[in-house]
This record gives sequence, C-alpha cells and structure tokens, in this order.
Amino acid sequence: MDNRGARLAPMSTFAALAAAEEATHTELPIPAWLIGLIALLVFVLLLGVTWSFRGTHNRYAPPSGHGETPGAPAAGDGAHWPEHPGQH
Repeated sequence: MDNRGARLAPMSTFAALAAAEEATHTELPIPAWLIGLIALLVFVLLLGVTWSFRGTHNRYAPPSGHGETPGAPAAGDGAHWPEHPGQH
C-alpha cells in the first residue's frame, strides 16, 4: 500500500530493476568513445599477436615426401620425428 492507502499492483522483477537503475545513475569515469577506442586498440594488439604466429605450422609440421603416397611416412624421417624437428 502506498501512503494514500491505495493498493499497488505487483511489479515484475525487470520493471523493479529498471526503476532502481534509473534512480542510481552513475557517470562513466571516461567518455564512452574512449572506451570504444581502447577496445579497438586491444583487438588490434591481439590481431598483431595472432599475425606473429603465421607460418608456424609449416615450421613444425612433419616433412612430407614429394611424390609419395599421401599419408605414407617419408623415407628416413620416421625414426627421428618428433624428437628432433629440423634434423632432416
């Protein structure tokens, strides 16, 4: 009941949270566009990290025998792979 004696209708949880949020509005510590700029810079940094690992599959992949049956081990490479990659 409110202060005039009228019965209040029940509110949904979402409506109650929305009303409470409107009452407690706070300012961001930095402008909104700066938050977007920081996020963009973080994604560019992560892209650079990802880009730096390009071609690593070819460096560490087992050597393939040219002209041999696909899936067959290369001659002479079975004994030392993967213990010593690069020692062909």
